[in-house]
This record gives sequence, C-alpha cells and structure tokens, in this order.
Amino acid sequence: MPRSARLSREEWAEAALAVLVEGGPGAVAVEPVAARLGASKSSFYWLFDNRRALLLAALECWERRQTEEIVPVLAEIADPGERLRFLVEAAFAATESGDLALRLLTEAEDEVVRPVVERVTARRLAVIAGSFEELGLPPAAARDRAAAAYSVYLGTAALARIGAAPTDRSGYVASVLAALMP
Repeated sequence: MPRSARLSREEWAEAALAVLVEGGPGAVAVEPVAARLGASKSSFYWLFDNRRALLLAALECWERRQTEEIVPVLAEIADPGERLRFLVEAAFAATESGDLALRLLTEAEDEVVRPVVERVTARRLAVIAGSFEELGLPPAAARDRAAAAYSVYLGTAALARIGAAPTDRSGYVASVLAALMP
C-alpha cells in the first residue's frame, strides 16, 4: 500500500476500540482489527510494535472520549446539582449502549487495562466528589457520596447486561438524584 494510503494510528486505535467494546481486551488482536479496517496485518507494524501497544491505544482512545472530553463540558455547567443530573443522565444513557467501564473493571487484572481503568475511575470520582463538595458536603462525605453514585452507575450497567435495568429513565434518574443529593 502506498505510504499516503496507509491508515493512521488513530484509525487503528478506533477500530481496536470497537473490537474492545464488542469482545473485551482479549478480543483486541492484530488480525480482527486489520480485518475490520480492510488492511493487511503487515501494515499494522508500521504504526505499532505489538498487540499490547494496540490495546493501550484503544484504551487511551476510550479514556479520552469517555472521560477527558467530558470534563470540559461539565465545567461549563455552573450549578453542581445540574452537573450531577447531567452525569446521572449520561451514565444511564451509557449503560443503555453497552458502556465499557464495567467490562474493563472486571478485566482490571490485565496489566495493560489496570492503569487506564485506575486513572479513569479516579478522574471520574474526583469530578463527582467535587460537585458534592460544591453542594456543601465536607471532602470525606463528598468522596463517599461520589463512590455511591459511581457504584449506582456500575450496578445499572451490570443490570443492563442482563436486561434488568430500569426502563423508566426519567423516574430512575429522579430516584438516584433524590437518594444522593445532600
């Protein structure tokens, strides 16, 4: 393939992310990602040293999209209560579309997955706790409330996997907020 027609590292990472969403970290391999892209396996080695580097690129793509790109959006929501409402609604929507966070937490023993999941979880908890602090909770109570909120999100994602998640989105969001708000 001529150099100008080669796929970019980002295109490989995006395709690997799609494979990751569908099959988890174990499914991310050169062959299925190349097939998804219609590329040769050999073209992979122009951009990545090995499968581990591809998995890491996919995880970093997920981290960027699902965490780092959201933080500036949240910063624009001045009211911390509205910010938390936005987060709960977004979390519910993510569970409906097969969010990857729960799957990756269950795969956190993988040495490539674990550091990314730790960073994403810490960042998400810090953002949530910050909103609770703005609502007047002391830091320790805000961290506890953030952990409870994130646990509700993960539990909802687990229920969604087996078709048992609540179906009344607005009622569910209102219930979660009523339980969590100071």
